[in-house]
Amino acid sequence: MKRVWLSRNVLEKITTEAEDKAPLETGGVLAGYCSADDNDVVVTEMVGPGSNAVHRRLSFRPDYEYHREEIGRIFDDSGGEITYLGDWHTHPASRSYLSWLDKRALRNIAAFPGNYMNNPIMLVLGQPEGAKDKWSPKVWRILTMDRCFFWSTARYVLLSHNTC
Repeated sequence: MKRVWLSRNVLEKITTEAEDKAPLETGGVLAGYCSADDNDVVVTEMVGPGSNAVHRRLSFRPDYEYHREEIGRIFDDSGGEITYLGDWHTHPASRSYLSWLDKRALRNIAAFPGNYMNNPIMLVLGQPEGAKDKWSPKVWRILTMDRCFFWSTARYVLLSHNTC
C-alpha cells in the first residue's frame, strides 16, 4: 500500500468530531477497501467514538463493542465489499505523528487474529499548538512485524493521501 484515498465526506466527519471534542482526544474506526494490487486503500466510511468511549487530554479509549457492531453493519450492508481498514484518532494539541502508544495500538491491531487486515492503517488528525482551526491528517501503516528474540519489531510508513 502506497497511497490512501480519503472520501471528502469522511475527512469532514472526522474533523467535525475532532472539533466537537477538542481539547480532548477522540477517535474511531475506518472502513473501505484495498485495490487488487494492495497499492491503494480507499477509505469510504468512518465510525465515531461511541457513547461509552473515554476522552482525555492525552489519550482516548474507544467503545469497542460499538465499533464491532458498526463495522459488522457496514460490511453486511455493502455485501462484503466494505470492511475494517484501521483506526483514526486526534491529537488536538500536537502534530499528526505516531506516539509510542499509537505504535503499540497499531501493533496490537495487526496482531489481532479477527481484524481481517494484515497491515492496518492509522489516521492521526493533529492540530499543533498555535494552529487552531487547522487540522492536519496523516495516515500511517504498519508493514512488518518481525520477531526478535523476546519482542517483535515493526516498521511504520507514512502513506501519501489524496481526498476524493
